[in-house]
Amino acid sequence: MQRTAGYFDTVNFARYITAPTLIAMGFMDTTAPPAGIWTMLNRIAAPKEAVPLIDSDHMSVTPDEQAPGSQRSEELLADLAHGGTFMPNQAQTRPATRRVR
Repeated sequence: MQRTAGYFDTVNFARYITAPTLIAMGFMDTTAPPAGIWTMLNRIAAPKEAVPLIDSDHMSVTPDEQAPGSQRSEELLADLAHGGTFMPNQAQTRPATRRVR
């Protein structure tokens, strides 16, 4: 599976993402390492927000590990359900300094 994983890497398709994007990433993830997720995030030109899950791997063992991502997702969905728009929290997401093609 790892031999073909490069063909399906989201980094290869991120430049085509035009929808606002919320990304939670586990900093202990060996399946989708955070360095690759940050690379993908920097290729998305749409509004985006990263939620770092410092103590999480790919499939969080405890709800506490996933809590920041779940909480932010619930906040965002509640706002959208009431007519709001996606406003990325830039406190944790640094915009790319240049557009990657």
